[in-house]
Amino acid sequence: MTLLKLFLRALLLLQLALLLLAEAADPQTLSCPAYAGVPGTPGHNGLPGRDGRDGATGPKGEKGEPGVNVQGPPGKAGPPGPAGAKGERGPSGLPGRDSMSDSLKSELQKLNDKIALIEKVVNFKTFKKVGQKYYVTDGIEESFDKGMQYCNGNGGALVLPRSLLENNALMKVLVSSAFTKKAFIRITDREKEGEFVDTDGKKLMFTNWYPGQPDNYKGVQDCGAITDTGSWDDLSCDGLQPIICEIEIK
Repeated sequence: MTLLKLFLRALLLLQLALLLLAEAADPQTLSCPAYAGVPGTPGHNGLPGRDGRDGATGPKGEKGEPGVNVQGPPGKAGPPGPAGAKGERGPSGLPGRDSMSDSLKSELQKLNDKIALIEKVVNFKTFKKVGQKYYVTDGIEESFDKGMQYCNGNGGALVLPRSLLENNALMKVLVSSAFTKKAFIRITDREKEGEFVDTDGKKLMFTNWYPGQPDNYKGVQDCGAITDTGSWDDLSCDGLQPIICEIEIK
């Protein structure tokens, strides 16, 4: 009996010690008393614990992947800087639009003139280029003065060779055209008998007279002509002779 009392007293003391420890850790008021050997009712939830930030810093993480290289938006423009020193004068530029236009117009005009010249030349039955001119003919026969008018009306002049080269070329045109007569050339002695000049009154720098010519046969031969051998002769200006024109390339 004594041992039982001692055991119960020890059990009560142990229960009391446990209660005191529980109150020290969680100072809350119990809703009902507890008896030795019987579990008590659950207590109320305690207060929130301390912020985790108060804890120790964790270890350093691994290095991440590099980010995407994207250029950001431009920043705000700064104030203008001071003016720099004046540079050296640059080279001259190209001609202005008006000047270039005038140059092109001039070149186009020259090209058009050449095209028009060629069109005139090819319209004749016979044509031959020699130096800077063309000898052309349609096989017509006219007097000296009408032959002059005909050639002028076609953009040329009655033919007049001024060198042996031109004289030989003119002879070939005369032969290839199957003329049976001498062709007029642009010389006359109407102003002064025996002194042949061109129709502008200029002295002749080249002649190819047949021996004994000019002879002014019967006193009526005041105009010059070329034979199919290339020699010159004087004829009447009123007779009908083949007309060969020359068109100069400008």
